[in-house]
Amino acid sequence: MLQRLSIFIFFLSLNLISLGQNELGGIGQWREHYNNRSVTQLGIAKNTNGNKKIIGATTQQVFSITATNKVALLGKSNGLHDISIACSAWDDAQSQLIIAYNNSNIDIVKGDQVYPITDLLLSNLYPSKKINHIYLLNQWALLSTDFGIVVLDLIKHEIKDTWFPNNNRQVTKTFQLVSTQDVLFAATENGIWTCPLKNNWITANQWQNSSDFNNLSINKITQYNNVVYCASANSIYQLPVKTPYFNLNTGQIKKIVINKDGLYASFNNGNKGGLLKVNADKTSTYILDSLYLSNPVDYLFDENNIWLADSANGLLLKNTSTQWIPLGGPAGNINGQIFINSKYLIAPFGGADAGFSIYNEDGWKNINTISNKNLPICYSSAVDPIDGAIWLTSSDGLLKYTPDKGTMEQASPSAFKGMYSNIQFSSDGTLWTLLEGQGILQRQNNNWKLMTPPNTLSLNGINKMFINQQGQAWMIAPKYQGIMVYNPNAAGEKWSIINTYNNNLPSSTVTSMMDDKNGTMWVGTNNGIGLFDCNEISTCKAYLPQIKNNNGFAGLLFQKENVNCIIADGANRKWVGTNNGTWLLSNDGTEIIERFTKNNSPLPNDTIRQILIAPTTGEVFFNTSQQMASYRSTATSGTTPMQQINIFPNPISPNYNGPIAMRGLVENAIVKITSLSGKLVYQTRALGGQAIWDGKTYDGNKVATGVYLVFARDELGTEKAVGKIIITHGQ
Repeated sequence: MLQRLSIFIFFLSLNLISLGQNELGGIGQWREHYNNRSVTQLGIAKNTNGNKKIIGATTQQVFSITATNKVALLGKSNGLHDISIACSAWDDAQSQLIIAYNNSNIDIVKGDQVYPITDLLLSNLYPSKKINHIYLLNQWALLSTDFGIVVLDLIKHEIKDTWFPNNNRQVTKTFQLVSTQDVLFAATENGIWTCPLKNNWITANQWQNSSDFNNLSINKITQYNNVVYCASANSIYQLPVKTPYFNLNTGQIKKIVINKDGLYASFNNGNKGGLLKVNADKTSTYILDSLYLSNPVDYLFDENNIWLADSANGLLLKNTSTQWIPLGGPAGNINGQIFINSKYLIAPFGGADAGFSIYNEDGWKNINTISNKNLPICYSSAVDPIDGAIWLTSSDGLLKYTPDKGTMEQASPSAFKGMYSNIQFSSDGTLWTLLEGQGILQRQNNNWKLMTPPNTLSLNGINKMFINQQGQAWMIAPKYQGIMVYNPNAAGEKWSIINTYNNNLPSSTVTSMMDDKNGTMWVGTNNGIGLFDCNEISTCKAYLPQIKNNNGFAGLLFQKENVNCIIADGANRKWVGTNNGTWLLSNDGTEIIERFTKNNSPLPNDTIRQILIAPTTGEVFFNTSQQMASYRSTATSGTTPMQQINIFPNPISPNYNGPIAMRGLVENAIVKITSLSGKLVYQTRALGGQAIWDGKTYDGNKVATGVYLVFARDELGTEKAVGKIIITHGQ
């Protein structure tokens, strides 16, 4: 299906200014939060007026860069049909971008429209359909694939033909194509094959093999002024001479380019890379070395600029100076425990990446060093509700970061040594953190206290903790033993174990925990969800919710599903993340409201590891096993006292048909919309702190153009607010 870009015209008008991320959209809209550190391809886009932009691709998105280094991003959330980009190419003649994905799907972006070409994706003719390179030849895009050459008509947006670089139509892995004035060259698994070009077309069964280059593992090729070079991993050849023109002593050649300035080659050796120029005497000169580059997979020359795509480090610009061009997003994959509040999102990288990211509407700020000191690997994050300081657990213990000052201090108490894992604050500012194998460490009024379990219980291997509204610490017990609970309010600070035998857990393998607005504990396992709602923990029995419709479930809620995470939104509805996507459930868990997977949404992956909700906007962040995306939902947290109703969009433009959001309301407010004369047009209730209206009356008709008043109040009428909506479309 032809699709319009839903948020902006990407770079085709060549006048866009962006900050490297999509702006927060309306209800139901998505945006990606990819690290964009793996840049794989580069090109130059020009329009008919001669204006140009640098374009490129990361593993998940396409980007464009203006002359002033302003970045715009294009992904699945704003028009593309897929993720995981294999290669791309810009067509100057038609002012369009061709994007090929690793699953062999193809998009052509022209103006504000995206044309999908799914023939290869749906085909079962070949065992591997991977697209390795795109070469443009007049109105044709020649796709080098694992089975041959696919010819794509760039005017009709359809596949025209399939060529096999041999004379027997045998499947042949093709790496790259170039052409001189009258010959097409193909670098294949069977060496170099050529075919004469006649009227910018080839005739079948006229391929010729350059046998001198067989068995040399040639997989790269380039030409300039009808001079052709090809390369293997270690050697460069100038056709038709079979003796190497240049040998690389160490490492592997990633790409070769010849232009008016000479022959260039990028290479890498382990995690070290470089770009060199091959001189006329066949010596080489370093342009950039491993001080900057790790794996330079693509590069281009634009006047005095050299742009380099490094699949490990990002986008590098070299001219009179050398600088990395940030493309937005966190600097690495997020493997740590994320925290969110109304001000920002804190994302520790965890895994093997040091530092953390802070995100707000200004974008992502990556913090790897402070005062020229490298940060350690950070695992978990939380914000002190009293002073706003950011606390992190790390390989160096507890860290305290003060955003206003930009300072980091070591905050681990000297009396308590060991491995700190999960961290959380109570609403009164009490800090809770797990100290591996020792107990729960608590900080209250600057005093530290260690709560240790009885000898019959062990905290070895526990790294997940949740502090509920009752001040109880719920921890996932190690070795499939269920849940360990510490209750400081019980006599003698009671410790309890919750398991399948005594407490009706759906499984002893617990994966997630949270409490909702009613104080009910929701426990996710590898076999569904159990609810706990009682005072005496040790004898409490889990309630197992029943789903009202099957929808893939066998009665019990998420039975046989691995529930990775659960969170309640502002309306107390439940977002649940699994290995098969994410669900939005009613507040009691018995009805399915939404379900998102990578096939019906911009989610990059179906394994949802953590879900977070921005309280003021209702934006839901999904951290998956392959980066992050977010969705603007219909519910926000309630606001007390109500002072001003924030309405979006407002005024309502003639071409807008989406929902109208009214936020900043008291929780579950009664909302009435009237004409200026006082006639009731619509009435609803807020979902948490946000109400939604579709701009229609009760009978489903669009309201007339005009001004409408919004009246909001709580149940008792003690909290009241008034707003105004301007409608410029309708009857």
